[in-house]
Amino acid sequence: MRVWSGRWKLGFIAAGLAVLSAVLVAVGWRPQPSGDILFHEVTAEAGITFQHTDGGCGHRYIMETVCCGLASFDYDGDGLIDIYFLNGAPLAGCTIKPPPRKALYRNLGGWRFVDVAAVAGVDGLHYGLGVTVGDYDNDGFPDLFLNNYGPNVLYRNNGDGTFSEVTEQAGLTVAEHVGAGACFLDLDGDGDLDLFAANYLEFSYDQHATTTIRGVPAYVSPMRYRPARSRLYRNEGDGTFTDVSEASGIGGHASWGMGTVCADCDNDGDTDIFVANDVAANFLFRNDGTGHFEEIAFQAGAAYDVYGNPQGSMGVECGDYDNDGWLDF
Repeated sequence: MRVWSGRWKLGFIAAGLAVLSAVLVAVGWRPQPSGDILFHEVTAEAGITFQHTDGGCGHRYIMETVCCGLASFDYDGDGLIDIYFLNGAPLAGCTIKPPPRKALYRNLGGWRFVDVAAVAGVDGLHYGLGVTVGDYDNDGFPDLFLNNYGPNVLYRNNGDGTFSEVTEQAGLTVAEHVGAGACFLDLDGDGDLDLFAANYLEFSYDQHATTTIRGVPAYVSPMRYRPARSRLYRNEGDGTFTDVSEASGIGGHASWGMGTVCADCDNDGDTDIFVANDVAANFLFRNDGTGHFEEIAFQAGAAYDVYGNPQGSMGVECGDYDNDGWLDF
């Protein structure tokens, strides 16, 4: 009697399954998914033709590795969710024709969209990275803040399908960074939406560096550049913001910030801030209820992984996945 080892048995089973799979594919059979929810690719039929560019042309600038975000929101109040795509811009030494622009796809219903960014006034040539949506002036219409490489931008929704660029008037003109995630939040419970903007790193073209891996040109680690400090802006209720980064305790912490989320992590009734940091410990800023924050990610167990190592964190989301009344991240 021949006895086959487990390894040989598995080998014959695997070979048999491979042959069976090839035969089924050859005759046109496809596995049918189970369940009630099925997805179909409808991008082309929907009219979404957006093409993203990182703005590069072979120089391997660090911001090419992190571009860009998008937002989904009902910008015109018709009850349908629209889509806003950020885009890159030509970096030093690069020419792109035509120059890349952002796209705002208005939802027409019936899975049909049309790009209205130029008409709406939000198709600018900024190098977009992070974006957040919120009604900062309490007029009932959602506004847009773009955290860019280069000057940041605040677009006020005019309520008629168009936006006005009001960055300077709002007091949000700041030194240029490589931007990252951004969030509107009510930091002090006064009913006005304040603004948090994470930053990735400090970059200038005279500091640009590249490397090679096994002889192949490559991007350098973000740690090659100085980490950036995030910014927190208090809404004054009159259409302007005040930079309270230092006074709030946020400005004392620098890292390679990426995605952010603002939520009440400790169920004390105020809004806290979580920042996913690349190549370094994450930040969790706990709000004391007055708009002053303490960084507690290590104490909360959210700074490192289970082995005590920092991760290449990029994005973060939260929700009560186990229905216990506490937000999970």
